[in-house]
Amino acid sequence: MKAKSEDAEVKTHRRRSPARGRMVESAAILIRERGIHGVGLREVVAHSGGPRGSLGRYFPGGKTQLVTEAIDLAIAALFVELERTLSEAETFAEAIGGIVATWRYLVVEDDFALGCPLAATVVDAAANPDLRVHVSELLARYQAAVAGVYVKFGEPPAHAAEQATVLLAALEGALILARARRDTGPLDMVERHFASRAPTPA
Repeated sequence: MKAKSEDAEVKTHRRRSPARGRMVESAAILIRERGIHGVGLREVVAHSGGPRGSLGRYFPGGKTQLVTEAIDLAIAALFVELERTLSEAETFAEAIGGIVATWRYLVVEDDFALGCPLAATVVDAAANPDLRVHVSELLARYQAAVAGVYVKFGEPPAHAAEQATVLLAALEGALILARARRDTGPLDMVERHFASRAPTPA
């Protein structure tokens, strides 16, 4: 019993450690900027200012564990904002504007240096089935939330899922173009295109 108690205490300490938290935050930033293959564990330590030799103690699952937690951290704010948008939007155009605004803010705030953490991860995750499955689940969850926007404004559930897929595909493409051009124009066009195509309630 004592051993189990000590193990639990160690795990709790890992989760609450400020140094550990900074490493996860640094990994999230670096992944959005460079993708998984462009981020080494030593770079994460250097970027976070963490103590050398701490990765093995904080992340016994290695790079996969660190990347997984970093993705979860990066995407959490997007889910929160999407849920807020869905609950507060009074019109379909407002809802679409809120979805796009979240991504617009992220690219502008970081001077067009960072993109979608999910896209940055899935491109490099072919050789890591655990990460690929995790990202796929997050994308499915995000798509379902976007589909909820369509359902709220009268789209049948089956069609809503299709519309959400198209919107997410357009957003990911617009993010790439926005970063390349250093201009939010592509995101603005996606917003106008989808906001003007509100569902027609039966």
